[in-house]
Amino acid sequence: MSRVAERVYWMGRYLERTENIARLISVHTSLLMDMPDEMEFNWFTSVTIFNGEALYEEQYDEVTENNVMRFLVTDKENPGSLMSSLVSARENVRTSLDVLPEETWEQVNQVYMLMKKSVATVESRRLRQALLRKVIMHCQCIRGVLDSHMSRDNTFHFVLLGKHVERADMTSRILESASLLLPETRSQSIRKYEGILWMALLQALSAHQMYLKHMRPPVKGQKVLDFLIRDSLFPRSLSYSLDAIGIYLSELPNPDKAITLQQQITENLHEADVMDTNFHPVMDELQEQLGALHTEIAGSWFYPDFSVPPMQSQSQSQSQV
Repeated sequence: MSRVAERVYWMGRYLERTENIARLISVHTSLLMDMPDEMEFNWFTSVTIFNGEALYEEQYDEVTENNVMRFLVTDKENPGSLMSSLVSARENVRTSLDVLPEETWEQVNQVYMLMKKSVATVESRRLRQALLRKVIMHCQCIRGVLDSHMSRDNTFHFVLLGKHVERADMTSRILESASLLLPETRSQSIRKYEGILWMALLQALSAHQMYLKHMRPPVKGQKVLDFLIRDSLFPRSLSYSLDAIGIYLSELPNPDKAITLQQQITENLHEADVMDTNFHPVMDELQEQLGALHTEIAGSWFYPDFSVPPMQSQSQSQSQV
């Protein structure tokens, strides 16, 4: 069971990561087309969200749109690129075919072949945006297949557990990029475009429509952060993902240690002041706690009789646990 559990858990994580990378790059591209050159947001901002600065600087001499897009979308040497995440998702599906709906492989293979054919198109904004929309659509189709065709057994619980651990981590990284918009740190150029930037943040998490439904306009920073962090009904908020992690952990055997850690993470987040100068450290701490939760999950179910291999977390998660 432990090997199957690990594979489907990582499948859930990599599928979620693939969609989120595509979504973030698409929104970031659209945003930069409307922003003046003096803005702190630039092409390299996307690299920093994924903690890819050191690797990027090893591989590229300058920051350009084409270099950043190659690095984030198609670069197989970057373990955090869209292509690398998709390849890892595909491999975990391939090795788990006996426990997954057969349509899962068909869908994953379709989007993989699409990416392989489209490598040369990433330098065209129009073609790249079209490709990213297709990747997002395929990821949503795969989730639909899993949700509609899988029995609600432990295999399903590990898939959803991986999805929500990854979603919480990715959401925290996207929110971390919002630290430039906070009152204590924002520049004059940021102030002029504050509403547009907060709206882009919502769009990166597919939250714009639900935000407007549940929160009164205009789009304001405090309300955006409250919604994306604490709204328990929106499926891409941190609160929702952490609650979902607790739900799927509770379905597994002997979950007490992991659930205790999940509850502590949730409590810490709800007690945090997310509008002061400590916002950036709050998100950093959350990412560290999610890494600790991942280690507990691995130790409890993937390697229950051994210590977690020291490089397992690094090799599978590409520093994004």
